Amino acid sequence: MADLTRLHSHTSDPEEADAAMAAAGGRFAFATLPQTDFSFEVEQVIDSAFSVARYRIGGEWETSGDFDDLVIVNVRSGPYRWDIDGEHGVGRRAPFLIRPGHDFTCYAENSDVVNIFLSPEILGDVARTAFGHEGPVVFDSAETAGPRHAEYMMTAATVAAEYMESGTMRHPLVRASLFHSLSMSALQSFRLSTDPRERPLTPAGLVQTHRLARQFIDDHASLPITVTDIAGAAGTTITQLNAAFRAHQGTTARDYLLRARLSAAQTDLLASDAASTDLTDLAARWGFADLDRFSRRYRSEYGESPATTLDRVRSGSGRR
Repeated sequence: MADLTRLHSHTSDPEEADAAMAAAGGRFAFATLPQTDFSFEVEQVIDSAFSVARYRIGGEWETSGDFDDLVIVNVRSGPYRWDIDGEHGVGRRAPFLIRPGHDFTCYAENSDVVNIFLSPEILGDVARTAFGHEGPVVFDSAETAGPRHAEYMMTAATVAAEYMESGTMRHPLVRASLFHSLSMSALQSFRLSTDPRERPLTPAGLVQTHRLARQFIDDHASLPITVTDIAGAAGTTITQLNAAFRAHQGTTARDYLLRARLSAAQTDLLASDAASTDLTDLAARWGFADLDRFSRRYRSEYGESPATTLDRVRSGSGRR
């Protein structure tokens, strides 16, 4: 994945806010002049495959426009009503989807909103590999399939905002994993216009899939690959891929990838300059955005925390 572009703007001038929204990828304008308590702040990171933006907008406001990308709107706080080509809803903690070619209008007050921008073409590639979905990705509705799907999507967007604001998204492996998570959340939370079907693999197919996928992971674990990439390399869907790994490894492809990266992280720790090693940075470099989760998984795998390994390196005792 390409390097990130970072945008940040803060203003109380509606015209400057219009310009900031345009710079962030939208064709929008405030439909009515906001009141004197209006304020606008956007923070956004843009990758070649996706983008995450957080908007904090004070006062009462109304805007309308459209996007080229698929945009999942996640309203964290504040009254928020939306209308998309006659379909309408209340946005607060109920993610909804703005599709290209659909006119969008919203009316809101004192809003905290996280938008996820996904390319329809790239999301189509994910759907094809993950579910065997053929043709362009077309969604039936702006609304999620149900309350559980709404919560699932909202959680994924919240994590994306946290990664953006903490700076963790600068690590390519974390960014690739986040893109995969957001893409799968979108595909599973909003109804596609067709219901893909896939055939189970034969025993020989399971062997071949497992061999190709395992080799791909072993060769590319240091790169920003995801389960979607692994399935693509093996010429199969994610469901078939995991069936192959469960049959031959007793685990999933994702778990095998994480173990490969965990092993590489341990190798780096043992060879590190302990005095200057930052565990949070090392974990993120190997795709683990959360140090606590990395530490728990490391302890489960190696019987000690990464901090303990680092202490042994510092004391000169090395590998046990």
